[in-house]
Amino acid sequence: MTRKTRYSAITGLVTGLLSAALPGIARAHGGRDLDAGAVWAAWNQTLAVSGPLVLLGVIYLRGAIRRSRARTRVSTARHIAFATGLAAVFLSLQSPIDPMGERLFVAHQIQHLLLRMLGPMLLMLSRPAAIMTVGLPRGLRTGALSPLASSGFVGGAFRYLQRPWVATFLFVLSLYVWQVPAIHNAAIVNDLVHWAMHLTMLVAGLVFFAMIFTERDRPDAPSHFLRIVILFVTILSNIFLGALTTFKTSVLYTAYDIDGRLFGISPLADETGGGFVLWVPGSMMAIIALLIVIHDRNRIEEKHIGRGLDQSGARQQTSGTRVASDHGARNRRVGLALAMIVPTIIALILGVASFVTVVS
Repeated sequence: MTRKTRYSAITGLVTGLLSAALPGIARAHGGRDLDAGAVWAAWNQTLAVSGPLVLLGVIYLRGAIRRSRARTRVSTARHIAFATGLAAVFLSLQSPIDPMGERLFVAHQIQHLLLRMLGPMLLMLSRPAAIMTVGLPRGLRTGALSPLASSGFVGGAFRYLQRPWVATFLFVLSLYVWQVPAIHNAAIVNDLVHWAMHLTMLVAGLVFFAMIFTERDRPDAPSHFLRIVILFVTILSNIFLGALTTFKTSVLYTAYDIDGRLFGISPLADETGGGFVLWVPGSMMAIIALLIVIHDRNRIEEKHIGRGLDQSGARQQTSGTRVASDHGARNRRVGLALAMIVPTIIALILGVASFVTVVS
């Protein structure tokens, strides 16, 4: 087969896939026509969403099989994290949660929790870059991925997005902007805006948790302390917005009432439940990520001590007894910090809730 023939075949395949996918996009949000009895069976398998997810799963599986022959194997926990993260994204966009999210604010917040936090968090916790690279065909790796990775513009853009406070800003922004009532209501009635909402949330979540769970043990990587601070800021942002949405006394997201809210739930009760999802489960995801970062910090420190290195990775100049003593002191400081974080978060929850109640 000549190059021209192969190009024509690929062009025809892509055209066929797009022609099949675009109608699916138009039908992707069909909650407006569903009643309470039919919504649980409304699985929206669209090529535009399911296709890329299946493709990613196949690439990962191929890479995992190839890596299984290597001397250093990937743990089963990482494979489970990747599969569960992919499943969370699938459920958020292709299960009945998606059409239900057009008729209930609380269902929409559950969808966003899966799409913006749980899915990206598990996917990036699996640290899939190496496995996905191995899983790609050789021609694609050398002909497309390598030139793209070595591109100054692409590399610079990726490094900029991976700056800790840039990634954090985009992550928090992807929550707050789409919760503005006028913007949120527009997303409910306009499919294009709705897709933009979901895409930006997913990308922001992937960028953020890629930075949080980076495995680079290098001086230029974000320090574990900085990542802990960032996650604490994320928890505060969830607490504030969640409390504000939970304790408000007026209905803000009126687009859900165009076709009526499902199951006879009143508008205010619906939005109160959605605020609780923002507040508690959303904050819990960030707390779990914080604990994982602390565990990772201790793991790396143990590795350094075993190699006779200090916390920065430089060769220790002190005795083994002194190193062990310093390690114990650092662990006590971490334990004290954790002991302070928990009551601080509880106090903030109560304080913000009281403030919003008084203001309302």
